[in-house]
Amino acid sequence: MPERTFTDWHTHIYLPEHLGPVWTDRGTELVGRPGFGAADLGEHSRVMAASGVEKFLIIGLQVARIGMFVPNEFVGAYLADNRERAIAVGSVDPTQPGAADQLRLAVREYGLHGVKLSPPYQGFHPHSDEAYAVYRAAADLGIFLMFHQASVFAPDGFNEYASPTLLDKVAREFRDTNLLLAHFGKPWMNECVELMMKNRNVFADVSTLPIKTWQMYNGLRLAIEGHVTDRLVFGSDFPSFDPKEAAEDFLAISELAMPLPIPRAVVEDILYNRSFDLIVNK
Repeated sequence: MPERTFTDWHTHIYLPEHLGPVWTDRGTELVGRPGFGAADLGEHSRVMAASGVEKFLIIGLQVARIGMFVPNEFVGAYLADNRERAIAVGSVDPTQPGAADQLRLAVREYGLHGVKLSPPYQGFHPHSDEAYAVYRAAADLGIFLMFHQASVFAPDGFNEYASPTLLDKVAREFRDTNLLLAHFGKPWMNECVELMMKNRNVFADVSTLPIKTWQMYNGLRLAIEGHVTDRLVFGSDFPSFDPKEAAEDFLAISELAMPLPIPRAVVEDILYNRSFDLIVNK
């Protein structure tokens, strides 16, 4: 059980009409809930309070090829109501015309702290010209880049664009811009740790992994041996997972009877001691 309040670094907000048919249908198929569950603003507020979440990161996502579009205005409005305890990550789709300009407008209008990109969902190579236009805009704006650089469930997704190693070039060339990798780069946690060891501007959240015991255990052992646990943050991936239950599952990793254990102090440090100023530029 979480002993005190904590920060959730990976929560989604959306309305059903924002999702598109692929996300809605695939969610029902995989977890029995359309779109992986309700994530309207009222439900988000209720669950965060009930779970003991003190601060949270809210995420919007836009994926043109599957019809998903969470408006940055929607994310910005919720941020405005939760400015004291939230940071917000909007989204643009680099494959669409004017994505960099849309990002500049959204950040200046709504005060967003980061932008969510997903090469394997959105269907772009991380080194492409259209992607670099968005990276340059983010660098100019002083916001961080959040990547779904992990496997995807969509049947027509692009796992060949999902390797964390593809972001080494981005981390090298944008040293003053922080990169946050969602889901610890699963199932490529080893690549993710190597990327973090090499680049001090790369961070990762552990969202979705607490229920994947073997992946989470191996990822944390790799992070411990790579001395990068200080740049790991906890996330639930709400509404796919309840934050309190995800935190309980995460803490339980330290209770596994393994020859190389995960120290309780490590998981507690990740869960309780990660403030947003770790990656948000002042």
